[in-house]
Amino acid sequence: MAAKLYAIANQRGQAEAIRMMFAEAKIPFTEVPVTEADLATLDQSGALMFGDLPMVEIDGMQLPGQAAIIEYLAQLADSKSDKQANKFLGSNENERSTARSLCAAAYDLRRSALRMLKNRNATTEKAFKTNVVPEWFAALNKMAVASSDEDKGLGDGVHFTFGDLAMFEAVNCITSHLKISIIRPYPSLKEWHDKAVRRPAIEAYLTQRSDATW
Repeated sequence: MAAKLYAIANQRGQAEAIRMMFAEAKIPFTEVPVTEADLATLDQSGALMFGDLPMVEIDGMQLPGQAAIIEYLAQLADSKSDKQANKFLGSNENERSTARSLCAAAYDLRRSALRMLKNRNATTEKAFKTNVVPEWFAALNKMAVASSDEDKGLGDGVHFTFGDLAMFEAVNCITSHLKISIIRPYPSLKEWHDKAVRRPAIEAYLTQRSDATW
């Protein structure tokens, strides 16, 4: 299986959750870093379906959009795993629907974080900490309350789904840039985040990844 990830050069951005999903799925891939000039050329050539990145090319298929890519990789991962393994799609449609909702929410949270990081100063950081973090982290903390040692996901089900991965990446982006103390007032969310950090594939990826501004 030949896979390529096209992503903006020197940025984690919305492609970071895709990189983590590749790691979790144990699917090797080649990353193609794209500069702003390259992006315009690709768009003009018609190589981009919707004129934006990230995009994955896998076995001749081009698939844009973070959520669609992560769910597709989750399906590939589940198709080659045994019955006792974690199910990235969830074990039923309720879990899969929850994963899709988490994926959409994570995209919005990540965009808010990106806006702050791209224009970071004392004012924008304070506004983010005061307005964005409490609203999002309080809601996620409620979802994480029911999590037990065996429960790896947020909301319905016990599996660590593609939606959990997307949300973990968004939360981890915030804790990485604003320090882990930002999550401590939300103990159930922190417990869930810490369990995700200890997942072998994610832990290895976080240890090895290079530095990036956002």
